[in-house]
Amino acid sequence: MKKAQEIDFRVINLDTLQIKPKVKKNIYAQDEDVRENISLLEKCREYYDSLYDFRNRRKRNREYYRGNQWGDIIVNPDTGESTTEENYIKSQGKVPMKQNIIRQLIKNLLGQYRLNPTKSVVIPRNSDDSALGDILSNTLQAGLDLNMAKELDVRNYEEFLIGGASVGKVGFKYWKERNDEDLYIENTNPNRMFFNTDIEDIRLKDISLIGEIIDMDIDEIIGAFATSDKEAEVIRSWYNDISQNPIVSYSALSSDRVDMLDFYIPEENKCRVFEVWELKSKWIVLAHDPATGEYGPVDYTMDEIDEMNQERIRVGKEQGVPEDRIPLIEAKDKYEQQWYVKFLTPYGNCLWEGESPYEHEEHPYVLTLYPLLDGEVWGLVEDIIDQQRSINRLISLMDFVLGASAKGVLLVPEDAIPDDMDINDIADEWSKFNGVIKIKTKPGTTLPQQIYGKAANIGINELLGLQMKLMQEIAGVSGAIQGHTPKSGTPSSLYAQEAQNSAVNSKDYTDFFSWYKKKRDMKALQVQMQFYKEKRYLAVSGKRYDPSTLVYDPEKVRNVPFEMVVTQTNDTPVHRQMTDDLLFELLKGQFIDIKMFLENSSLPFADNLLQSIDKAQQQIQQGQLPQDFNVPEDAQADPRAMELVNQMLNKQ
Repeated sequence: MKKAQEIDFRVINLDTLQIKPKVKKNIYAQDEDVRENISLLEKCREYYDSLYDFRNRRKRNREYYRGNQWGDIIVNPDTGESTTEENYIKSQGKVPMKQNIIRQLIKNLLGQYRLNPTKSVVIPRNSDDSALGDILSNTLQAGLDLNMAKELDVRNYEEFLIGGASVGKVGFKYWKERNDEDLYIENTNPNRMFFNTDIEDIRLKDISLIGEIIDMDIDEIIGAFATSDKEAEVIRSWYNDISQNPIVSYSALSSDRVDMLDFYIPEENKCRVFEVWELKSKWIVLAHDPATGEYGPVDYTMDEIDEMNQERIRVGKEQGVPEDRIPLIEAKDKYEQQWYVKFLTPYGNCLWEGESPYEHEEHPYVLTLYPLLDGEVWGLVEDIIDQQRSINRLISLMDFVLGASAKGVLLVPEDAIPDDMDINDIADEWSKFNGVIKIKTKPGTTLPQQIYGKAANIGINELLGLQMKLMQEIAGVSGAIQGHTPKSGTPSSLYAQEAQNSAVNSKDYTDFFSWYKKKRDMKALQVQMQFYKEKRYLAVSGKRYDPSTLVYDPEKVRNVPFEMVVTQTNDTPVHRQMTDDLLFELLKGQFIDIKMFLENSSLPFADNLLQSIDKAQQQIQQGQLPQDFNVPEDAQADPRAMELVNQMLNKQ
């Protein structure tokens, strides 16, 4: 009699019962499908339009950050027409002065972020799997390095400080330059995003629809969605109104293209594609097959699964297997929410649709909105715009006052002007180097004199200093944290305390963005674990790692439950110095050896020196004197010298 696990159930085509996404190609859609898709696009357009205020405020914040700080629209009191503040000031014969303090404050916060990097670390829930946690941490780090996530994060942090939103996208795609498929991370422009705007949960658990406006070349669309020449021709017919002639109607390297974005109308020579992810609820069938160990949603109904079980029983009995030992499929109905994606054209045609292909069963976007107070979102720049405007007005006022003050006016009495000279001749001689002016001197005649008028002290300097101080306090960037020279007599401890207190004001922003990174990195690692099907070497640099943790083995980590935390790394100069000093003291006290010191040190030559020591140790174990290690002949006979050599090169 055969055992149950030896029964060949492939005769009933059981291999079709697999956990896989239910995909539906919809190139040849029916009219009712097109109408349904158009209705979905209209729903997305309403969400996109409802985000107009957010996009408009973000644009204003960006303009102030960029330096265009006199661009607000006002009504000219003389003409009643709308104009910008800059044009109105120019119409008064004045120059609109500005001093971009916002840019300097944000640059300082970005510099602090670079000096205090964070790193996502994978921690297994089972302490026995710590080595596997190191493998997963290195796997994630290799994917982040591949995508240059460090630079992506700095730019996303800049976007977060300006608009209050951080948006990223995590997927798995083909890298043309690497000729391979791998993890792909990108920052998404908030101007192209739309989502349901009735959200209130700061964790965004109430997101039910999210999508993106994408403009692509027709060849890119065909390469992504067409599977045959016939499908390629169908897609081309949908975009037959797109001109093939290159036309550039926007200013190069400017924000015009994004600011003038329309929901339905694409850029010149581009094809518009809408990526729409929607959360839908429906009845699904969850099945567990003990014969294959697979568990998850399937495409079969309960009746079909009953038929498959009856077929298994029949086949098992024919092979002499008792019925109670035949592995039957266990299934149940469940009402569940699932993410469903559609790639649509502006005309309602569907390029591709299906359930989420990711095992994390979510959409690929990572979104955080700050502070989401009663549904409102804004960035740090919006908090300090009023102070920036006051500073610009005070600087302009100071320029006006100075321009109206007397500066070196020469008074020349008419009686003092000679007959053979006029006032212009005197003005020319007065402005010349070593000039000579001939004057008439009569009793009681006043000599020419120059007048310097002082600007009226109306407290401009005091107001300007107050606004600068307020801006620093609001932004959390004081003079101490900017590295300004302290006043004479300021203790170093007090200066360090001021810098630390200033960092507290910006901690809410840094911690919130670290939460975005944690969400992004968690989704990135889940994608890697899903699509990395074979062993691969992990290209991780910057630290000496255990070789066993530099090889990703999907069989080892497939079912490892884990958590992810974002920790501070030792990449800061202060942290590195403190660590090296502590290690050196432990080395001098002989609590650690030279190898332990170099493995944990951040010294730039540590890795090279470790390799040299490893090489020398191998030669000593083979009974050879290390190459390039010159020991005087008299020292070789000295036991103390040889003991020192062995201690430094072979100490375990």
